[in-house]
Amino acid sequence: MSSTTRSSAPYTVEPGQHILLAARAGSDANSLDALQQLRDSLRTQVGTTGKVDFEQIDRIEDGSAPLPSSTYDRIIASPVGPHTVEHSSKILGNLLLALKPSGTLEINELVVDGTTTSSNTLPVTRSQDEFVQQLKFAGFIDTQVIRSEKVLEPTLRELAAESWKLSDVESSISSLGSVVYSVYVTANKPAYNVGAAAALSFGKKNKSKQGSSTDDADKPKKAWMLNVESDDEDAEIEDQDDLLEEEDFARPDASTLARPDGVPAKRRACKNCTCGLADGLEPDENNACKPKEKVKKPTRPVDLVNVKSSCGNCSLGDAFRCSSCPYLGMPSFKPGEKVTLGGSMLSDDFMP
Repeated sequence: MSSTTRSSAPYTVEPGQHILLAARAGSDANSLDALQQLRDSLRTQVGTTGKVDFEQIDRIEDGSAPLPSSTYDRIIASPVGPHTVEHSSKILGNLLLALKPSGTLEINELVVDGTTTSSNTLPVTRSQDEFVQQLKFAGFIDTQVIRSEKVLEPTLRELAAESWKLSDVESSISSLGSVVYSVYVTANKPAYNVGAAAALSFGKKNKSKQGSSTDDADKPKKAWMLNVESDDEDAEIEDQDDLLEEEDFARPDASTLARPDGVPAKRRACKNCTCGLADGLEPDENNACKPKEKVKKPTRPVDLVNVKSSCGNCSLGDAFRCSSCPYLGMPSFKPGEKVTLGGSMLSDDFMP
């Protein structure tokens, strides 16, 4: 690492590019003037076809200023000193999304020497290697450290008093020592957007065989081609039509399909087979299957006098009786009363 004072190298861009300046614009008049001069210089370089935007880096981190996706060709973060911003993974991720594919990020940050332990009182916590590793974790490629400059002790005291607002500046500087560096790093975005998809072709390419004649090339490919047991792609299976004889194409008539005389019809096993036909045996004629007779349940005589109604509606008439009531078709009666048919109901209506 070179031991020089910190300085801001001039930035050069191409005409027509879209540039984003991301910085922390503080109250320091010198920093504001340097930032405004850099913005005017970049606008002159990109011309009328280009564009230069500016955004507070703190607003990018908290999400209050969302950046458009895949918009900028180059992003310059913390271009002028003091480089007091420690770019978190969220800031780097948002800058990556805002870059176009193959876009470039130029970033400045304060780091500590990797061989020295950082002080707990200063906000500089990571080394140059850790900063480069953080860029790679965010998704950047082709990361290069262009410049690394040691921060001199007077500048470090100024940062501790004005930017970091430390109460005991001398003790913090003495505990840290001269191990703070300002690094300028460039990194690129991959040549694709985040979430991009591409189709993968796994098909075999047709290779023309040497020595094949023109006639064979003009012939259409056979439909029945399978690579079953051989690696030869031209292996042909047997044609099914060649396996048939002429008599196989003759349509049979009804006489050839009729059952010959004297041949009994094939029997089918019944549900409760006992002759052995269901088990594939020859049917035993002596033990032929017989259909089971349905067992009739004995009917109980209806006691029209002592019967007790379970529903209580038997005596009310057919309109109130159940579907299984033994009094269906009889007139209504009083409970316990014998039902009789009297009067003209007992005489025959037929007159000779």
